[in-house]
Order: sequence, then C-alpha cells, then structure tokens
Amino acid sequence: MTIRNFDYVIIGGGLAGTTAAESLRNEGAKGSIAIVSNEERYPYQRPPLSKRSLQGEDAPQPRYILDASLFDSLDITVLLHSPVKSIDSSKHLIEIDAENTIRYKKLLIASGSKPVALNVPGSDLEGIHYLHSFSDVESIHAGLTKDLSVVVVGGSFIGLEVAASLSQKGVRVTLIERETLLSQLKIPEVSNYFVDLFKRHGVQVVTHDSPTQFAGNNKVQEVLTAQGKRYPCEMVIVGAGVVPDVGFLEGSGIKFDDGVLVDQFLQSNRANIFAAGDVANFYDPIFGCRQRIQHWDNAIKQGRVAAKNMLGKKVAYEEVPYFYSDVFHISFNLLGLEQEPCERISRGSLESGSFALFFLRNDIPVALFSLGRPSEETKVMEALIKHKVNLGEVKSKLGDPHFSLSHIPTQNIFILQGGGAFGAFECGAIHALTEASILPNIVAGVSIGAFNGAIIAGNPHNPAEALEAFWAELMVSTPPAASESLRQLQACNQIATFGVPNFFQPRWLMPFAGLNQMPSQWTNLYDTAPMKKLLEKYVDFRKLKSSPIRLLISAVDIETSELVIFDSYERDLGPEHIMASGSLPPAFPWTTIDGRHYWDGGIVSNSPLERVIDRCGSEGKRVYIIDLFPGERASLPDNLLDVMSRRDEILYSERIRTDLRTKDMIRSFQSLVDEMLSEMPPEKVNQIKHRPGYIQLVADELPMKITRILRNPGEDEVHSKDYDFSEVTIRKLQRMGYDATMKAIARE
Repeated sequence: MTIRNFDYVIIGGGLAGTTAAESLRNEGAKGSIAIVSNEERYPYQRPPLSKRSLQGEDAPQPRYILDASLFDSLDITVLLHSPVKSIDSSKHLIEIDAENTIRYKKLLIASGSKPVALNVPGSDLEGIHYLHSFSDVESIHAGLTKDLSVVVVGGSFIGLEVAASLSQKGVRVTLIERETLLSQLKIPEVSNYFVDLFKRHGVQVVTHDSPTQFAGNNKVQEVLTAQGKRYPCEMVIVGAGVVPDVGFLEGSGIKFDDGVLVDQFLQSNRANIFAAGDVANFYDPIFGCRQRIQHWDNAIKQGRVAAKNMLGKKVAYEEVPYFYSDVFHISFNLLGLEQEPCERISRGSLESGSFALFFLRNDIPVALFSLGRPSEETKVMEALIKHKVNLGEVKSKLGDPHFSLSHIPTQNIFILQGGGAFGAFECGAIHALTEASILPNIVAGVSIGAFNGAIIAGNPHNPAEALEAFWAELMVSTPPAASESLRQLQACNQIATFGVPNFFQPRWLMPFAGLNQMPSQWTNLYDTAPMKKLLEKYVDFRKLKSSPIRLLISAVDIETSELVIFDSYERDLGPEHIMASGSLPPAFPWTTIDGRHYWDGGIVSNSPLERVIDRCGSEGKRVYIIDLFPGERASLPDNLLDVMSRRDEILYSERIRTDLRTKDMIRSFQSLVDEMLSEMPPEKVNQIKHRPGYIQLVADELPMKITRILRNPGEDEVHSKDYDFSEVTIRKLQRMGYDATMKAIARE
C-alpha cells in the first residue's frame, strides 16, 4: 500500500475545493496541497452544464476553473480518478483504494452533491439521464436531435434551465413537476408567472403530477404519471434534486446530517477538518440557524473562507445566500432566507419584467426575490439583510419602484482609539452622540477604546450613563498647582509613581514573592488585576453575544505580530479579551488567551476601520471616528516633553488609508465591463447584470460616510500625557469630547 503525505488535502474538484486550494496559496500556505477528485477531468465549471453546454450543436469543451498550468505554478497536486472510499479522522488517513492511501494534516471536505435517483419501474432504461457532470452532457448530446421529444422531470432551478435550453435548441419538451414550478420559493404569483412563460415558449408544463413508471423496450418511450397520463418521449432528463455526497464519511467520526455539520467557521467536530460548498451544513450567524446552500456563489465564498480558517485565521462565514438563474430572456435572484411569519411587500410587476418582493420579519428584511430590477437595488438589499437594518420608518415606501433603497443608512459604526486617559474624551463624545439619538450598531475599539466599547456594547440602552460611572471610578485626586502646566506635570508624576487604584498598581509597591518577582525579571511595570474587577462590574460578558451592538476588539499576537480581531458575534468574549487589547508594553503585562499571548492593538493600528470594513462591509455605513491624537500640528515641539507628546500623536494618530490608485483601477475596471456590455445584445446584458458576480463586483454601492471627531489639545495642554487620570483632566476631556462632537454633528 502506498501512502502519500500532504499538508492540505481537499476532497472534491468543484468550485469550493478548487477555490480553497488557490486561496490557500494566495493566503500564504507553504505546505503541500492536493485536490482529490473522482472526475476524469481537471476541475471545471458546473453551472454552464444546464445552459450553454446543452444549447450548442455539439457538446462543447468544459470551462475549466483554473488552467492546468496554473495548478503547476501554484504547486497544487490534482489526483483524478480518485473516489474516496473512507476516512480515518483519528489517524488522518484517506483511503482511495486498497493500494492508495493519503495522509493529511488539514482536510477540507468539498465533495459536493449527487443527484436524487428516481426509484420507479423502468428507471434503468436507456435514454434516462441525470445532469450532474460533463460526462452527462456528452451522453445527452449524443442522443439529441431537433425532432426529439424530451421529458424533463423537476421544476426547480436545474429543471427549468434544462427545459429552457432544450426548447431553445428546437427540442419538444414536456416539463413535469409534482408541485408547481419553483415551489421552494413559496411565491405563488412567481410560480404562475413561470408556468405561463414556459408555455409561451412551447414547453408543455405539467404540474401537481409525478412519474410512476418509465416504459419502453430497452430504451425509454414514454412516461406514466400518478394522474394516469402518458407522455411519449425518446429521452428523459431527471432534475429531481440532489443530496450531499457523504457516503464515504460512515465510521469516520465526522458528524454529518444532510451534509457535514460545521460551525460558522466551517469547522467540523473533528480538529483540522473543514467543509465547504454543497456538502457543508453550516451554522449561519446572520439567520441564527443551520443551512446547506446549493449554489455556485456560495461554493466560491465558502472555499475562500475555509482556506483562511485552515490557516488558523478564524474567519466566520457571514454571507447572505444567493440563488441566481436565467431562463429564456428572464434573469432572477433570490437572496436571504424567508423566515415565517413574514410580511411581503412587492414593487413593480411580473408582467412588466421588473418585479421585486421584499420579505420582512418584525420590519427587518430577511429575503428578496428580484426579477429585472436594477443590480444596485439588489446589492443594497443584500447589505440591509446582512446587517439586520430595521426598515419600519420606510416600509410604506418600499412598494414604490422609484423609491431608492440608497436612502436607507445601513449601520452606524463607532471607532474608538486607544489613548489611556484620553479615553475620557470618548466618554464625552458618546454622551453627545447618544443625546443626538445617534446609537451604534457596531463599536470597534483598541486599548482604552476597547474598554469604552465593551461598556457601550454591554449597556446598549444606557451607554453614556454607564461610561460616565466607569470613568468616575478612574479619577485620581491630585493637589492644585500654580499653573495648569505644572498641575499636569505633578499629576502625571503622581500617577506614574502610585498608579490608578481602580485600574493599575505599580509593582514596586507590592511585596515580592520569590526571585521571579524581582525587578530584574520583570516584563511589565504595573499590575492590572484591578482592571478585570472593574470591567466585570460594568459589563455582563454573558450577554455580549446577544447585545444589539456588535463589539470588535483588536490586539497584537506577540509571536506572529498579527493584528487579531475578537468579535462578540463570533465568540464569547471575557474581560481578558478587553485587557489583551489594552496590554501596552512595558507598562502592562501581556494577556494570554487560549495559549496565545497578546499586546495592545494600537501598536499595529490605533484605528481599526479597515478591519471593520473587512468584516462588516462599507456599503452605506455611517462611521464616527473619535480621533484622540491630532494628525496635524501648527508648531514644532519646544522641549523634550513636548517632543515625546508629539511622537505619540504621530504614532497613534488615526489614518484612513485611501488607496486612490486602487479606487481608480476599480473604476477603470467597471468602465471596461460597461463598455464590453454595450457591444452585446440587450437581453444578454440584462442577464449578466443580474448575476451575483456582477452585482457584488461591478454594481455601484452606497458610499460610506465618515464623521471625524477630533481632540484638539488646548494651548495650556503643552505636554499632557495619556496617563493623566487626574479628576481635573478627566472632566476636562469629557467636556472637550462633548463639545467637539456637538460641533461635528452640526456640520453634517
């Protein structure tokens, strides 16, 4: 027996598996990668099989996902003709046959699905086909003639596409569906519309009936149905649905039930084993339920996320499900998940070819059916569904085809920087924002901003009040002085020497307990035990995951230098996650979580806007950035303390890195696509503009609006330090934050 060893093994040569393999390399995977496929061809696109592949005179060559030479350049091994027999997850072994076994370190199951076979008399007759692979297309083409009569069984996406393709080819088609067309949509008016559409194109549509027997002498000649009807034919194509391909998982220890059971990170119950694509039964954090999605758009996206998680990046799969199809000249999309009870609001009409149906639950959009509507509208609706935006105020306008969804802001984001005592400025800013009824949906915090953010998310109904109480406990009484400059200097010296009782304590005032506690062995100057107690007083960490405010916290992994994001909607956060973000060396000790060691996130980025956009999107966001460190200053420093203060301002100032070159490239790309589309027939252009890829990559999106609230140091704040927690300074910073925010709001 031959055992081949690979670092990363992917079972399945479809879109999910191939995308994952390519993404592994793009994300920096250094080890060996293998795709194990039961196909005889290199990975190819399956979506065209029911459309373009059937419409030509002869079976065309498959559209390959990647060129064979690209697999070589990426150093990805593709093992064809290799159906998996079994998996031993305890030994990390994959059995292909008696002679070939593969050992893996990390495994992705992307085996896809297989057609549901009809178990009726005559189902083994010649001329009965299932459309799942390119070999099936070749078999169908071999028997097709223009005078042929074909029965298509199944009125879901695949059945409709096959029936439409054959009809356009000149074949006589009878379409049989046991319920009604697209019954899974549960939209009667849409089902009726497609029945009429297919009849107008010469297809005989039979609903509420199903085959009970295929008859013929060796070759199928007619279909008998439950209603007692007989439909003569020379060929049958069955599109009665698919089931996940999981038979080889029996006895593997990997849990499966209608697919491989995985969490929101696409991780199975077994360590280092993931699943993606049609076979993945995953937990959907957007809808709070399990889903298994059979669509190529989902396969591509899950392949990318699975690759990142195989590399330990811990990225949740948070995408609104897309289903796209086009038949004849009609293109339509279904996105989201209908959750009963739902309110339905329609705009436009099916007869006009411009129709949308919005599904709302408690005024929050959960799904959209769209036919012939602008791609920008679909893109905006995807964001509204994903971010659970309440549409109560505009619900009455949704039925108006001319009402633009771009008028609906999706989410408010607060960006809270690190800056020690300057966090009191954020406290004042939150007071002003709350007073103006501007409340966050997302709070992203670093260092002291993480503390403020945790209190906001932990007290969503009274964030300003909770923050002010928290900061009152940090205030330190300091003696008066002849000038404000001298008072600040004395306060900083006092706090540096004696700490902040409710926040951090100097180690030199604590008893030593052994040689490892001697100053020569220190890696930090202050003890942070009081921080944890104070956090637990103001934040009920058990409720953060269900808070209406999503909390994002950033910290730096000391060993990898990577900026890590802790997300309250993806994991259970505790005080240690907040403290990790504020573990600024050498003052504070690093924080250890699950064996990893973290320092203050401000070391890498003191304003994590880019990371927030990566996770939560930018479409239509209203972002409020509270700048604690001014990026510009009119005068040069005139003493050493001022030099050090300006150094910190430059190091920690907020910078939004707008890559104008990238934006210009994207705009040029969009213009090129539009130019190419202008050379194509209008009907084809309309179909392309409704594809998920076009909607997500080319369609215009809502702009992101940024409001900056800047802390401008006063003339008397010559060398203010971020560790000045004196009562006078804290109250002053709170007033400054309030005033600066009110001015920023007034300018909007």
